[in-house]
Amino acid sequence: MPCSKSNDDWFIEIESPEMEEVLPEWIDCYIIENIDPTICGPLSKDLSSILPLRCPATTSGKSSIEINKSSATQFPKTDHLKRTRRRAATESEINLRANSNGLRTHQQQQLSSTCSSEDKTSCNFGDVESRDIITETQAKGPNSKKRKQKEECNQNTTPWSLDVLVGSAKQVNDSLNNAATTLNATSPSLLAILAKYGLSEQSPNFIHQTLPGRPAKNKEERDEWNKSTWPTLFFEKKTTQFKQEEMALTLEEIELMKNGMQEALADAMMGNEQWKEWKEQIIEPTSDKEISLSISGAVVVDPRTGSIVSRASQERKLQGMDGDAKIWLSFPDYINPLSSAPLLAIQGVSRIERQVAVSNGMESDEFRGGQYLCTGYDVYLTKEPNIFEAMSLVHSRVRRVIFGIPDEGMGGLGGPKSSGQDAGIHSLPGTNHHYRAFRLNLSDGSDGCSAEAMTRKSLVAQLHNIHREKQIDC
Repeated sequence: MPCSKSNDDWFIEIESPEMEEVLPEWIDCYIIENIDPTICGPLSKDLSSILPLRCPATTSGKSSIEINKSSATQFPKTDHLKRTRRRAATESEINLRANSNGLRTHQQQQLSSTCSSEDKTSCNFGDVESRDIITETQAKGPNSKKRKQKEECNQNTTPWSLDVLVGSAKQVNDSLNNAATTLNATSPSLLAILAKYGLSEQSPNFIHQTLPGRPAKNKEERDEWNKSTWPTLFFEKKTTQFKQEEMALTLEEIELMKNGMQEALADAMMGNEQWKEWKEQIIEPTSDKEISLSISGAVVVDPRTGSIVSRASQERKLQGMDGDAKIWLSFPDYINPLSSAPLLAIQGVSRIERQVAVSNGMESDEFRGGQYLCTGYDVYLTKEPNIFEAMSLVHSRVRRVIFGIPDEGMGGLGGPKSSGQDAGIHSLPGTNHHYRAFRLNLSDGSDGCSAEAMTRKSLVAQLHNIHREKQIDC
């Protein structure tokens, strides 16, 4: 499980393992060059209906990575490529257009000569002659100046050509090979779509070209590909640099996390005192019977204000003690395995929600704005939560979980020497909520004499003292 240290080494984030796909640098594709602008849009739309460039939406509980992997085994990924390209026309394309326009003008002149001067306006002169006539009749109109500027601009503009990406060569060949079976299907085949626009796979402008097989890694590479190869997309938010900058902890956040760990430690100490009180009530002084229980500390903190919302020790007291007589009637952690410190802290938040509902009503803004239970809250624990506890934190919609001592055998967040799971519960693919997980840095560090280092060492020593059975070398 990869870890990354915060900027002052107090906390180490437990990140989900990188599952980046290994994509080829280049892929073979088919494109159609020099497309008529009037059919470029409709053709692109029809191609997208049978040969989409984008990956399908996540379905059946599968993550996007799982879908991408399954589709990549069949066809190369093309969701980083754009469907059309606008480029400067080549010299041969310009000459071809000039010859085509000259032939068209000659045909129109021949048609014009066959008409009498009286009924010339009734003849079909084609688009060029019609535009000339309209220009002459409107030469002195109110928009003549703008029209003249537009014509001059068009004359000085560099000629452009439009190209359309059909798809990867593997995908196109598969579609062409299956054309016989799809001709009678409800959806059109690639051959039918090409024929619709007067094209075919034998057309001289239906050509093979090698295009980038992966998204650009940075803006510079994107700009280079856009200029020289093919328009591509740049997913900045998916880059490692963006993630590191976006997820970096501020100094204020780190101070809040330090205080939160101190509060969790205080809660664990209070829990152990409560355990001693309960044992003294149920065990006779002369009895040799000894019972043991590991008590963790857990607090829920509102990061917006830094205030503590719930403490496991407080909820334990409310559930197990007779408030009037101040006598322990039961000890929740001992009689109920579901009443561990993290669960008690969550139940404390639930108790507050119920009190708000009773006092203000379930339709009040105070109550309705609180769902889910721990939305936006941070949870501080002295020990790594087990798998069950970590999943309960997912269901509670916590924002972050920060813990002290990793659980070597039952840890649910993938701390050091954990049970070998591929991903911590906080980052499991397919779950409907993820939270960030941090653990306290237990190493001595290089600057062992600074005030910060001494404070952290003291906190680590106290945590080890509470969870003696969980001491490990980090």
